[in-house]
Amino acid sequence: MKRKIVATLIGLSLLLPVAGCGTSANQSSLQIAEGVEFGKMDYEKIVEPNNELGFILLDQIETDDNGNLFISPTSLLMALAMVYNGADGVTKEEIAQALQMEGIDPMDLNKANASLMTMLNKENNAIQLQVANSIWLNNQYKFQDEFANQSKEYFNAQIEEIDITSNDSPKRINDWVEKATNGKIDKMVDAPLDDDLVAMLLNAIYFKGDWKYPFDKKDTENRNFRLMAGTEKAVPFMNLQEKLAYTANSEFQAIQLPYADGEMSMIVVLPNEGVDLDEFHSTLTSEKWEEIKSDMNRTRGTILLPKFKMSYETELNDALEALGMSSAFEEGANFRKMIEEDAPLFISKVKQKTYIDVNEEGTEAAAVTGVQMDAGSAPPDDPFVMDVNRPFFFAITDDETGAILFMGLIANPEM
Repeated sequence: MKRKIVATLIGLSLLLPVAGCGTSANQSSLQIAEGVEFGKMDYEKIVEPNNELGFILLDQIETDDNGNLFISPTSLLMALAMVYNGADGVTKEEIAQALQMEGIDPMDLNKANASLMTMLNKENNAIQLQVANSIWLNNQYKFQDEFANQSKEYFNAQIEEIDITSNDSPKRINDWVEKATNGKIDKMVDAPLDDDLVAMLLNAIYFKGDWKYPFDKKDTENRNFRLMAGTEKAVPFMNLQEKLAYTANSEFQAIQLPYADGEMSMIVVLPNEGVDLDEFHSTLTSEKWEEIKSDMNRTRGTILLPKFKMSYETELNDALEALGMSSAFEEGANFRKMIEEDAPLFISKVKQKTYIDVNEEGTEAAAVTGVQMDAGSAPPDDPFVMDVNRPFFFAITDDETGAILFMGLIANPEM
C-alpha cells in the first residue's frame, strides 16, 4: 500500500487595524529556545533568496481570471526548509536550487530560519507578528531523531502523535490551526483522515497591525480604474496626503506605506503609462528591488490607492520543477532522513492559497502553502501625486530584515 506524508504549511499573515493590541499569548512562538546555536545575523543568508524566489514565481505561475496574483515567498520557503531537513542526495540539491540557495548546508538553513524567526519577534504594543509550527505524526511511524530535533529546535515545531483512525485527531489539528491563526482559519483537515497519512506539517504566520498613516474614510470615493483590456471600472479609491518614502523615474512610481511604528510596510510600484505590468514584473529581481528601495526619499505628496480584496490559489509543482526541483516529485525522490521506516516518499503536490483585504485602517492578508508527499531615481522637487488607477505591483515587507512576506499583482481590484 502506498504511504503518504502530507506536509501542509499554513502561512497566515494578518495585517489589521490595531488600537493598543498588546502582545498575544502566541508571541513567544518566535523566540527560539536558549541553547540553540545560531548567529543573530544568520537571517541574511535567506532574505535575498526569499525575495528572489518570489520574483521568479511571479513569472512562473498564472494570474487568476482577473489578472491578479498574490503569493507568499516566505511561506513557501519555510515549508520547503522543513522538508529540506529530511531530504538527501540529488533531491536535497534540487530543493536548495529551487530555493535559490544552491549548496547551502541544512544546518545553515536551520540557523538562518531561527535567526529570521527571532528577528520577526516584535516586542511592542503596535505590532504582533508570530510564527508557529507543528508536526502531526501517524503513531504507527517514527521520525528520525535528527529530523525531529531540528524541527523542534530551529522551527519551534510542536510534534504530536495521532491515531489517524480516531475522529478526535482532525479536531485536534483544526483546533491548533484555529488557535495559531487567532480564529482566521478554523479548518485544514476533514474527518476521517486519509488512511495513507504518515505526517502533517503545519506552519502559521500571524501579523496584526494598522497603517502608520491611516486613510480617512471620508476621503474615499469611487473613481475609474483602467483594466488591462483598456476598459474602466469604478472602484473606491482611498486618499492620503503625507510625507512618505517615494521615488519616480521613466519606468515607474513607487511608494512605501508603513504599518504601525514602521517596522513593516507595503511598497506599491506603479508602472508608468505605456509600461505593461507583465513586462515590468518580468524585470523584477532582488537586486532591482533593493535599488527601488534605496532610491526612495521622504517626499510630501498624495497617494490615491484603490481598496481591494481578493482570494488566490495556485499549485506550485510546475513552477518548482522549472526551477530545477524535479526529482522531489518523482517516486525515486530521496527523503531518507525524515522517517525511520523504509518508505519511498515523494512530493505529490505543492499548493498555496492566499487572501488579502486592503482598506482605510490597514490590511488583512493570509497565505496557506501545502506540500503533500506520497510514498511510492531622484525624487521630484514638487509634491508628488501617485494615482494608482491602473495595474500595479505591491509587496508587504518586514523592514528590519528586508524579507518580503507577501507580493502580488493587481490588474482588477475587487471588493
